[in-house]
Amino acid sequence: MKQQERESLKRKAAGKTVRPRPKLPRVSEEMKRLAGLLEAEMLGWPNVTSRPMFGLNGIYRGPNIFAVLPRTRAVDVPDSIAFRLLKRPRKIMEELRNDERIVTPTPEAKWISFVIESDAEIHAALNWLTLAYRQAVKS
Repeated sequence: MKQQERESLKRKAAGKTVRPRPKLPRVSEEMKRLAGLLEAEMLGWPNVTSRPMFGLNGIYRGPNIFAVLPRTRAVDVPDSIAFRLLKRPRKIMEELRNDERIVTPTPEAKWISFVIESDAEIHAALNWLTLAYRQAVKS
């Protein structure tokens, strides 16, 4: 029995819930290029930094993370970025529902994925990232 399996069994026996490790799909070379363009743009915004994490780059406004961009992995679906919206008024919820490039596991999910298939979608991605950036200051 592997060490990881033993530890999992110990947690189960102790009554702790065991969450499976999230699957982080690989991204294409084109997505890496597009993520690099987005990151370069956001690093020009006030108080924005980037930190590597699990095949992704976390994008922060001060201490608050508001987006993740793929380096080698994506959050939900290949060739996507993810951002976090703290407030979702009715208008924003409607825009999220109507945008076919948006992927969320549930309407209440903390992280929202946006699929980028070409350069033409960079502008729309930046619009969502700008909204997430503006909300990040208040968390």
